[in-house]
Amino acid sequence: MRPIEEKIYKVSELTQLVKLTLETQFASIQVLGEASGVVLASSGHLYFTLKDGAGAMKVVMFRGQLQKSALNRLENGQQIIVQGTLSVYPLRGEMQIIASNMRLQGIGDIFAALEKLKKAYQEKGYFDPQRKKPLPLLPGRIGVVTSPTGAAVRDIVRILHRRFPGIAIVIFPAKVQGEGAAAEIASGIEYFNNADPDEKVDVLIVGRGGGSYEDLWAFNEAPVVEAIYHSRIPVIAAVGHEIDFTIADFVADLRAATPSAAAELVVGKKDEFLNRIDFLRHNLMRSMEKLVHEKKSTLAQLLMGSSLADFPGHLQELAQRLDGSEFAMNRLFQQSLNRGLSRWNRAVQRFAAFDMGAMLKNRDLQVLNLGTRLAANFSERLQQWREKINVLDSKLAGMNPENVLAKGYSITTDQNQRLVKDSSVLAADEKISIRFARGMAAAKVIKE
Repeated sequence: MRPIEEKIYKVSELTQLVKLTLETQFASIQVLGEASGVVLASSGHLYFTLKDGAGAMKVVMFRGQLQKSALNRLENGQQIIVQGTLSVYPLRGEMQIIASNMRLQGIGDIFAALEKLKKAYQEKGYFDPQRKKPLPLLPGRIGVVTSPTGAAVRDIVRILHRRFPGIAIVIFPAKVQGEGAAAEIASGIEYFNNADPDEKVDVLIVGRGGGSYEDLWAFNEAPVVEAIYHSRIPVIAAVGHEIDFTIADFVADLRAATPSAAAELVVGKKDEFLNRIDFLRHNLMRSMEKLVHEKKSTLAQLLMGSSLADFPGHLQELAQRLDGSEFAMNRLFQQSLNRGLSRWNRAVQRFAAFDMGAMLKNRDLQVLNLGTRLAANFSERLQQWREKINVLDSKLAGMNPENVLAKGYSITTDQNQRLVKDSSVLAADEKISIRFARGMAAAKVIKE
């Protein structure tokens, strides 16, 4: 009986087998431990060790998963729960966890507290769509409550100025995380609501950039929620990233996924505003034309139904109807005109923020500078062409046969007026002509 041969594995085969086994048996696990050796690579991937008092495990979280993780800024010493797949790194044969998500220990308590707050405010009617205020069509002044040093405020200002140059932006600096943050945010909202009439803003952006659930917690606290709820100014909440939600998002008049998105929402494009003006003007003209047409039809029917006998009575009735129609038409026209003028005046006030004189003066300076540069460039190019022409003229002059003859050279031709370039083509006693710079001479060839 032949002995059963045991399979001999290559190292790579064995590591791949172990890897497959682990990834199958431990496809989705959660591990609690302390983070240490945290390294964020330039590629955006996160590497660290998860340990407790008796063991340690390597962990890698790739950039795409890190960006979506509940905790995306890890520090050494933090107690965390890692969710992922147990695997093996084949090149070193090391067991590791490929993380898909991670959160701080106790984050479940935070979620529970958030859901409790959300339910309480929802029952009080703080989230009702009916109480939410619409955003103004074209705000002239925009208030922003956020950190003065974060990326959020830079993004908001950059986008607002790009979408509507010259728009007024008023920033209330506030802490957006940590102790006292909620009170400062609420103070900013109340400040804008209590401002003097000439300092009022038309809409508020309240928010910050992304962070952990703890970092965003100030936007779940009562001072902020109450300040947004009681604000007479429309509020856009822009807290964290698209996946982040706070109580402020639900109670605000509008929620934006990011501060940049809030800036995009708060002001429409200028051409959209102008299109809106054209639309209102078209509707006004169409309403007036329809009213005039209806009154003309009524007048024609009255005239056709009248007889000579009762013409005076019909005339009086017609006069009264015309008066009533005139009053109604004037009233409708005045109402429509007032609405249009009101919208137009608001537009004028918005556009008054633009210093047209300065802008035109700036354009004049730009045109003048451009003209000066063009003139200088033209003069420079003209001088270059003159120099090139002079060089070509000199070359042409050097190639002129008359100038060559003036240097002492001569031109010899045979009896057929063909140029003689080689003496061997001439026969003895052959007559030739020699041309000099001045005059010609006849000669006879003498062969030696």
